[in-house]
Amino acid sequence: MKRIALITSALLLGATLSACGDSASAADDDAAGQVTLTFGFQTADYPALLEASGLFKDLPYKLETPVIAGPAAQISALYSKATDVGLVGENTAAFEAANAADDWSKSKPKVYTIAGVTAKDAPYPAPSLFVRKSANINSLAELRGKSIAYNFGGNIYAGYVKVLANAGLTVKDIKPVQLPDNQAAAASFVAGQVDAVVTGYANVKRVVDSGEAVRLATNADLGVIGGAGFISRPDVLEDEARLAAVKDFFSRFSKFYSEWYPNNEAAVEKVYQTVLKQTPELSKINWENGAKSRLYKIGDPAFQKTQQEIVDAAFKAGGVKNERDISSVFNPVIDASAVPQ
Repeated sequence: MKRIALITSALLLGATLSACGDSASAADDDAAGQVTLTFGFQTADYPALLEASGLFKDLPYKLETPVIAGPAAQISALYSKATDVGLVGENTAAFEAANAADDWSKSKPKVYTIAGVTAKDAPYPAPSLFVRKSANINSLAELRGKSIAYNFGGNIYAGYVKVLANAGLTVKDIKPVQLPDNQAAAASFVAGQVDAVVTGYANVKRVVDSGEAVRLATNADLGVIGGAGFISRPDVLEDEARLAAVKDFFSRFSKFYSEWYPNNEAAVEKVYQTVLKQTPELSKINWENGAKSRLYKIGDPAFQKTQQEIVDAAFKAGGVKNERDISSVFNPVIDASAVPQ
């Protein structure tokens, strides 16, 4: 936890998009009445893409965009109030509720999922289950006794627990390998250190294309929406000025995905190649997936039903501590801003 706190503190000094464009400190901004919204992203391409889009200029607040890898670290940053909003999975707040000592359906949740983005009909669906051919896994049931890499907290974890539940297995029936983030889990699979992994195609492309590995199930097969989710705390949403900043951000973020991103392939791929050092082929794959991404309503009853099914499956598989009603963690406070249509 100390290490995460130190990393978070260092990263908070990173990328900042500012309405005024000067070097004033956050304290000076607050003293002048300007709100600072700290939005944690997991990879460095996000801040660069927001800037490239031009949609986040002339903000009526100061926007800080620290890069904090992995949903577990994002959760820690949010709880410590180092961030106001964090990019995780749409399932993250539900998993937190199911692991909490007290029942959040009977008290105020400590975190909320406030928005989600998914790439419906994406050419490379994620999260997906990939297996190495040498492991002789031809069905979910044959994962028994095998090693599976994953990371905790977000959609990868949702895919992982649904794999187990759909296979009729629990965490005791396999060799679970939990790693800090999606990239680390995929790297262990590519290196041949585990038999299976829950991740996206782009992360394991080399071994899939070579024939060493194969995709066994997609997010649709597993009943997981996929994409990303965004979490925040009650105190952020109860602060009128910060809530206004959150709503403004997501109204712009919605246009980013629906209008700018799919119509600016060259600019997006340039960011992937220069910031993430991706090859042109890999950057095109990621753009093709991202071009399908859209925000959706957190208050949608069908969406919440799916999330309850995922948490119920996680409990059945031994992946969370408690069987809970998790509907209260989905806060639709910004639905009208994020998904106005």
